[in-house]
Amino acid sequence: MKPSCRARGLRDEIIAGGRAISTNAGVRRLWLVRHGLTRWNSQQRFCGHSDIALSSQGRSQARWLARQLRSAPIGVIYSSDLLRARETAEIIAAEHAVPLKLSAAWREIHFGAWEGLTYAQISERFVEQTAFFTDPLRYAPPGGETLASLWQRVHSGVQEIMLSDIAASAEQEAAGQSDVLIVSHGGPLRLLLCYALGLALEQQWRWRIDPGSLSALDVLVGGEGTSFQAILSLLDMQRPRRKASAI
Repeated sequence: MKPSCRARGLRDEIIAGGRAISTNAGVRRLWLVRHGLTRWNSQQRFCGHSDIALSSQGRSQARWLARQLRSAPIGVIYSSDLLRARETAEIIAAEHAVPLKLSAAWREIHFGAWEGLTYAQISERFVEQTAFFTDPLRYAPPGGETLASLWQRVHSGVQEIMLSDIAASAEQEAAGQSDVLIVSHGGPLRLLLCYALGLALEQQWRWRIDPGSLSALDVLVGGEGTSFQAILSLLDMQRPRRKASAI
């Protein structure tokens, strides 16, 4: 599937010309941010639970994200507790006087012995231990976790948000703070998109979510407390690359 940057949902795009657009009743915006770039991302190394800081480019991406979200009516920010996500969330949170909640539920999948290695290095050193790449729901990297284990964490995080900040958000809506922001990693965010859009978790590789990117779901409110129905309204929006100057 070719990733689409924008998909029409039940709500108009909230960022238009730098100003906020009003929210439709019965819909809550769930912003999804993948942390900014790290040195290991640039080197295509598996990060997992390793606590890697943002690179200078990653901090620039976080500042760009903060500008994009400046006018969004965000009421709460959830973030992975890993440094690269926390730094990104703190830069965005500086634009909003709202709670920042850190949670291990939104951490990247644990890659165990593969962390810090590239795919080529893994293929060379773990020739007989690469079943994760073909069946990640059942098999884990050596010393790591399966995709099913990651989903258990993410699902608990989703349920917390649904109960605390989506289904019970009347006060936030009245205060003009109806949106929720999640700052996380590629793995958790891809699984969340599969869940929200009714796709099997095995299809998570269909989604491209780059470091420093912004996506959004419009969540339908009004059913059971933890039920989750959503429409994809933004996918993998990134800071425009500067064109090289003519020589």
